[in-house]
Amino acid sequence: MGRVTFKLWSKLEFDDSEKALIKRYRFDEAIMIEALQPTLIRNAGLLGLVAGLFAMVLLDTFLPASVAMLFGLLAFGGTAYWHYHNKRETIFVRDLIHGRNFACKTVIDLAKKEAWLTSIAAMLRQVMESAKHWDGTETIHIEALPKEEARQFILKAA
Repeated sequence: MGRVTFKLWSKLEFDDSEKALIKRYRFDEAIMIEALQPTLIRNAGLLGLVAGLFAMVLLDTFLPASVAMLFGLLAFGGTAYWHYHNKRETIFVRDLIHGRNFACKTVIDLAKKEAWLTSIAAMLRQVMESAKHWDGTETIHIEALPKEEARQFILKAA
């Protein structure tokens, strides 16, 4: 009775030089797109709590209390982890290195998500291309502005 949910799987492939850049600059730990989801951790914890309590009550009738509690804790942690990682909208570079499923509610969402992922992959590609030159030193000479011009420049920036 549920609605159809489309899954878009995305994975980027890198050559050896790009893999070396990823390792060198630890790009795999970098956030590509950050999404604020203030209730996600709370919801994951609540869902995990329900699953953990259910597992403990169910298993307490068959197993010793300590074993039931252990399985309850495992159910809590596993369910919370699963929910958090399936619902988070923040995208790490490692998500696209190893591959990740993205849930889409409509066909239009699917097309938009695919186009969006293509554009952020292109941005990552440009960052990685620029990273090839990050080791060098660049000196840029900046002329001092006259007093009033400098003041206006600072006020515009603030």
